[in-house]
Amino acid sequence: MPQDLETGNFPERVHIAPVGFEIDRVVLPFLRMKGERIHLIVRRDSNERGINCVESIKKDLEEARKPYEVHQIELDLFKIIYECRKIIEEELKAANHIFVNISSGGSIQGVACHFATLTFKKDVVAYYAYPARYIEFVDSKRPQNSAGLDRIEIVPHYSIDLPSNEEIRFLVLLAKSSPLKKSEVLKECLENGLISTRGRSKPYGHVVLENRFIRPLESKELLVVEGRGRSSRVRLTEKGRNTLLLNGHTVA
Repeated sequence: MPQDLETGNFPERVHIAPVGFEIDRVVLPFLRMKGERIHLIVRRDSNERGINCVESIKKDLEEARKPYEVHQIELDLFKIIYECRKIIEEELKAANHIFVNISSGGSIQGVACHFATLTFKKDVVAYYAYPARYIEFVDSKRPQNSAGLDRIEIVPHYSIDLPSNEEIRFLVLLAKSSPLKKSEVLKECLENGLISTRGRSKPYGHVVLENRFIRPLESKELLVVEGRGRSSRVRLTEKGRNTLLLNGHTVA
């Protein structure tokens, strides 16, 4: 990643960690990996034990003089994916190194944060922290499930190709009133500036619609074309709907 020698701005090691009933598993890997800042993804409806864990984490970070930011999110797979992706995107804009802890929260949080990392081609690392021991009797003052840190394992990265911003806009249009006839889809694209036919023959718009949107997105299984010819209709698939959800769009 580039370093700006003129301004003195250097990349930071930024961590993202979901918080469940763990404390050491959040703080110790962050400190061992010499992180400079950390984003904590916290359940919006945390119970007393969860709140105590968050407060203990904040206390440990403050004692270590490490800055943190708390993000309160509902326990919803797609909302957590979207929030984690937003954090990663902002940190990548600043050319920082991103490390995502997938072991410090509950199963939904861990899966969501790991999936979020896979939607980026590079510069994002997921890791799993193994505790030194698991706790049989929970201490109410420090109510974590495990203590200490044994080792940290870097998770192999396999990126997922998400649709482009233009393709997402197309899927959003389709989601509003799917299924639609292709002529209706083209009309929506023209009205919303996704396709321009100015100075072109009438069939040009249909050719662009097919080549730029329908065929590529159909091959990715994000939409399906039902029927043939003039009676054919374009419909968003479940995978297409889920793609919109993890990009922060509400789907009816």
